[in-house]
Amino acid sequence: MLPTEKVLLEIKRSPLALGAGLRDLTIALAIGWLGWRVMAPVPFWDSWWLVTEYRKLATRFLWEGAGIPASWIAAALGLVALWIGLSALRQLVTEVSRRYRLTGQRVLAHSGVLGRRVDQLYLLSIDGVSLEQSLFGRLFGHASLIVAGRGNNHIRFDFVRRPDEVRDKIDRCVLARRNRTKT
Repeated sequence: MLPTEKVLLEIKRSPLALGAGLRDLTIALAIGWLGWRVMAPVPFWDSWWLVTEYRKLATRFLWEGAGIPASWIAAALGLVALWIGLSALRQLVTEVSRRYRLTGQRVLAHSGVLGRRVDQLYLLSIDGVSLEQSLFGRLFGHASLIVAGRGNNHIRFDFVRRPDEVRDKIDRCVLARRNRTKT
């Protein structure tokens, strides 16, 4: 931040921003559990009607005991679970690291833990603030704010709590900054 700059507002995010990452992590854990269950002495699918029919056909047209080994299925499920799990963790870390701020001179969006990304718009270059809110967002009190600047510049704030208050505060700061520079 600049030496003369102070933070006017730390924009709070809804905990629901973590929803997609937590959902994917749950799916990864469920697939991993299935992969673990495959390695049991008797795999869980042995009693399924379709597996019994598959074994009859494989024995009839190929050889006795033909089929895919359970260890291959376990390995495939493990790889899928690992891929989904790593993707979910990356998404969770990204969401947890997001920070939105309003200062006396700029609007800032920070993200990243190892790498870093900072988007900023000076208050003098802001043309407007748009609000996008779904039915789900209205029920749980969050929305997305799009702060539009000159040209194609914009910053998107997702899962903002109390979005109307935040939008009004940004508008007031933009108008106050413009009035100060005109006089």
